[in-house]
Amino acid sequence: MRKIGLQLYSIQSEAEKNLLDTLSKVKAMGYDSVQFAGLFGISPKEVKKVLDANDLTVAGAHIPLQQFSGEAFKKQMEDQLVLGNDLMIMPYLTDEQRQSIDDYKRVAEVLNEAGYRSKEFGIRVAYHNHDFEFYELDGNLPFDVIYRETDPELVKMELDTYWAKFAGYEPEELLNTYRNRCVSFHLKDMTEKNGQKQSTIAGSGKLDLKGFLKLADEQKVDYCVIEQEHFEGNVLAEVEKGVQNVKALL
Repeated sequence: MRKIGLQLYSIQSEAEKNLLDTLSKVKAMGYDSVQFAGLFGISPKEVKKVLDANDLTVAGAHIPLQQFSGEAFKKQMEDQLVLGNDLMIMPYLTDEQRQSIDDYKRVAEVLNEAGYRSKEFGIRVAYHNHDFEFYELDGNLPFDVIYRETDPELVKMELDTYWAKFAGYEPEELLNTYRNRCVSFHLKDMTEKNGQKQSTIAGSGKLDLKGFLKLADEQKVDYCVIEQEHFEGNVLAEVEKGVQNVKALL
């Protein structure tokens, strides 16, 4: 059976309070792996001990743009090697970082260089999309620019299926266009609240998560990671229900 991970950003308030205890809770919920969004001051060695004790693997880590170059990137690589992580993902660009297509080209340069530096350590570099990459800018689609301007051998894709659908794009079409680039899927379900699209408990919304899982297997995507951004009730209870729903689809 495919392993299912949790992007810890989903429960960041809990992770920030006590990351190590939260990791144990995530395992007890039924998750097989975790994707990090910071270690909150805990040493990688301490985190690795808890991962091993709970038989949890690492399905990537989200690293901000400013830590993808220089000494900060070197330190990040060292930390990821301790954790046993082989995938460093750029998760988001602020408004100031994406004012023009030239900005996206500069981001692509950073990713190429990072991918080149990390390759010898067995770590891959990837980019994670939101919806803004799918809206035309300066006559170009930023999503296409990111992958057109990066080396397929050095820069991979973490496809957020929710944000692609939010912007009106089909994950299957994107993966066919950029075949063999995708190494990680974000499984995030969608509902509508007061006419607005928002994320919800995985497996309880209107997106075809079963189809996404099948597509991930067909495309040999390494990691399938649940993420949830909006909650109606208890955060931990909802992400636990999410993994139960998704594993029922497998």
